[in-house]
Amino acid sequence: MVGIEDKRLNSTSPPPLRKENSGQDVLNNNNNNNNTHHFENELVINPLDLSAHSESADAHISNTLFSLSPSSQPRSLSSGSLPRRTSSSHFGAKDEKIPDEKYDWQRKALVKNPQIASLKERIDPLLRAITLAKLFHPGKPEIKAGLDKNMIMQLILQHLQCKGYNETRKFLEKELRISSPPISQTLESPLVYYLRTGLRETERVFDLSIGDKWSNEVELEEHLYTLGLLEDEGEEEDINIWLEPEENIVVDTPSQLDTEDGEEVVKAGTLNKLVERLTSESKTDMQYVKTFLMTYQSFATPEKLLAKLMQRFYVPRTFKGGLDEGKKGVVIIQLRVCSVLQKWIDDYYSDFSSPALVQTLKGFIEQIRTQGSTALASMITKSLSRKEKAPAKVERVFNEKTPEPTVPRNIFSSTLTWNDIDEEEIARQLTLIEFDIYVDIRPSELLNQAWSKPKLKHRAPNVLRMIDRFNQISRWVATSILELAKVKARGRMMAKYIKIADHLRILNNYNSLMAIVAGLNFSSVYRLKHTKEELPVATTRVLAELEKLMSSESSFKFYRNKLASSDPPCIPYLGVYLTDLTFMDENPDYIPHTTSNGKVNLINFSKRKLVYNVISLVQQYQQRAYNIQPVHQIAVFLTKLTQKDEPQLYHL
Repeated sequence: MVGIEDKRLNSTSPPPLRKENSGQDVLNNNNNNNNTHHFENELVINPLDLSAHSESADAHISNTLFSLSPSSQPRSLSSGSLPRRTSSSHFGAKDEKIPDEKYDWQRKALVKNPQIASLKERIDPLLRAITLAKLFHPGKPEIKAGLDKNMIMQLILQHLQCKGYNETRKFLEKELRISSPPISQTLESPLVYYLRTGLRETERVFDLSIGDKWSNEVELEEHLYTLGLLEDEGEEEDINIWLEPEENIVVDTPSQLDTEDGEEVVKAGTLNKLVERLTSESKTDMQYVKTFLMTYQSFATPEKLLAKLMQRFYVPRTFKGGLDEGKKGVVIIQLRVCSVLQKWIDDYYSDFSSPALVQTLKGFIEQIRTQGSTALASMITKSLSRKEKAPAKVERVFNEKTPEPTVPRNIFSSTLTWNDIDEEEIARQLTLIEFDIYVDIRPSELLNQAWSKPKLKHRAPNVLRMIDRFNQISRWVATSILELAKVKARGRMMAKYIKIADHLRILNNYNSLMAIVAGLNFSSVYRLKHTKEELPVATTRVLAELEKLMSSESSFKFYRNKLASSDPPCIPYLGVYLTDLTFMDENPDYIPHTTSNGKVNLINFSKRKLVYNVISLVQQYQQRAYNIQPVHQIAVFLTKLTQKDEPQLYHL
């Protein structure tokens, strides 16, 4: 991910605004003659001569950025010649006027070729700044009137006061002879607030349509989160973690729970209070830590969590307790923060896919190192270094127990057909292909039903791959049977799939097993009574057993019992987990809570515990890989499955 200059302002030159149905101004990327922006007073400077022209360049930029008014109309390049350009050597040569006619060809070229003008604006940072200024008209009289010198200095002083730079504040008060305004109760700097607001307003100079510019939607979302331009719906007000009211958390006490362990259970709370409990100096609950780290992305971003942990680390001087007790509490809190960071990195390193997030973390590590917390900094650094060097996937280890592949004699022949491959080997290779997808599923993909919501589908790529693979196998089974014209041939093909399904059951690959059973129960296949009569009695009995095992009766009762008694390696049927998570998602994400300060929406953490119980089962079977040798030729064969949709199958 790159910064705002590279991705936002360099991606396209700022085109004209147009109105969308929403009524908001968005960008139009059509670079045509009617929509191309040209600006007067264009400054042309040799990059090597910037030192000689810094004064004139500064004056030009200043006049352009801060002297525009809403009524000013930019003049087209075609309406006048280019401005005066200075020419000099690198060592103080005098300015001389160059005739405008000399550059008349350039003006004409830009008018006739708007794409060149667009490219020129993108390349030249000075022109890009001028273009941005033209769009936003920062020289509006009301803006100037609201930001006079005293107002700006008061904002700076208030910002410094919020950040604790008391010595600097006192110096500026003395130097400028003005007093600092009272600090806000939230400790939020108004200057930072205005800057953030201004940054969000620049959203209208982007083309936020996901398409040609962004092939990776996850990268786009991370980029926008980093810039503060994308927020979840219902996100709570950002309050400093040390100023959050104590009553903004709901906890069940042991007396309410009637439990023997005496542990409190968090039911709901604001993000600040949940992070506070995560790093409590008096309470340690590893189950709470595990639940929080697995499910926090359903109510916060990784960037937000890291910011809150950093905020929690810097304990204010007003921390409760006596001098000795307060010092001890500070040490414990800082240790807990670093322990949470270490576990976060160890267990969910995929959350740190954003380079900006990693850079922020490394900056925090260096900061606490320079402040004397060397041991804590080293603890986090070791985990980070270990994960950066670790392999991305679970390694497959072969040993003497690895079964010998059953390979047909014509494995390298172009005449290799489906019937040449042994059923058990097909089941093995199907399992390897599917496990490679299953092991890539991250916990965050299973939050907020991301796999089923159009706006969030890019967050669950591997879940969607698993679903697509399931549907491919089901359609492949039905297509392979129905493509055969004769009943006996169809019977033999159906028997072959039943044998494959039985081998999948032995391999604990319940997802592919369910896909084959689903394919055999397509309405276009289920109607084939004469084909089923061709099945041997033993094969028919096996099919009945498999259908009973994967039956949805009593919420997949038989399958759940079988899975509970299965030892890894295993690929569970993902559809059951997705169904469970869908039902859990009917619970509200936030719970209204009445406090002395009014009503506040608390994060429903009880719901996250239920979600944790399901996702932890998915993770449980990702840890151990199958001890099976891949056969490349068969794997390629199984990734190019012939399939037709249900309506097409009826015509076979």
